Amino acid sequence: MKRIIIIILSIILFTPVLEAQRKSCRKFHLYAECNANPGPRFKYDGQSRSNIIGVGDQLIYNLVFYSSREYNLSFCTSEYFEPIHIQLIDAETEDVLYDNSEDEFRQVITMNVDFTQRIKILVEIKAESMTEEEKMEFLGCLGMMIQYKKS
Repeated sequence: MKRIIIIILSIILFTPVLEAQRKSCRKFHLYAECNANPGPRFKYDGQSRSNIIGVGDQLIYNLVFYSSREYNLSFCTSEYFEPIHIQLIDAETEDVLYDNSEDEFRQVITMNVDFTQRIKILVEIKAESMTEEEKMEFLGCLGMMIQYKKS
């Protein structure tokens, strides 16, 4: 009985903290380092988003990239979460189109799209500078800003 009361109290006390964290992450991509201006004529893409994430967690975004456009994808998170592992995968063939682990874990990707295609973006938080204990306790925000222009 005592254990059930402790679990219920934990849920009641922890839920507002998670909700506050979720609200603070909601528009993280709009005000964090992701929102760098890649140049003139780039427009905001509505597929941009932010999420709450923990170390070792992996998010998968399924997006559509339209033909004849140049895209700028910027990812940002807390400095403790770096590096961020990002893969772009063709949703039809499952071929890896880009892997930032082969490119010094770059967080800004520029690409031209010749034909409309669905691409999965896998993002994983590595957080190599954190201790194992910190990795278990820390949640943070991940932002993905997508901007495009006609190519």
